[in-house]
Amino acid sequence: MLRQLQRWFHYYFLKQVLRQHVAPRKTINLADSNEIGILFDATDPDKVSLINQFADSLKKEKKHVVLLGYYDQPKRAINFNFSYFNRKNLNWHLQPKGDIVDEFLNRKFDILINAYTAENLPLEYVSAMSQAAFRMGAYNKDKTYAYDFMVDMKGENDLRWLLNQYRHYLQML
Repeated sequence: MLRQLQRWFHYYFLKQVLRQHVAPRKTINLADSNEIGILFDATDPDKVSLINQFADSLKKEKKHVVLLGYYDQPKRAINFNFSYFNRKNLNWHLQPKGDIVDEFLNRKFDILINAYTAENLPLEYVSAMSQAAFRMGAYNKDKTYAYDFMVDMKGENDLRWLLNQYRHYLQML
């Protein structure tokens, strides 16, 4: 019951801020991009490792990559080599707050990659409010406010598969 109430207020307040939010959007391919942001769920160490590998592969292509993870725990994480926020950085309607989130939101990324397969309201909020030119995410017909380009997961729930699809489509554009 509480979770449903939080979700309702989350979407209510998100709609309010999106009315005033203006960010220039455009389609950009991997070759023409310089700065890439990656949003991901940092709770699972295996997924964190996969994200780090993906980010390293982009850095080898001379891309400036900035990571922001959401650690779904109330306590601080140890040994992360990237910026993150956790439950303590969420307000009561699940919108992230704090300097780390604000800094990420104000960056003008060429591409913002949403590297998670399950619904994640805090990360979706960051994506929706981002100044990124081109935002990619897993397909969900109800999340067009958060993504400019969506990849149909075709029933998959595999992050590695999703990241490979992102790379494939970014090279095709």
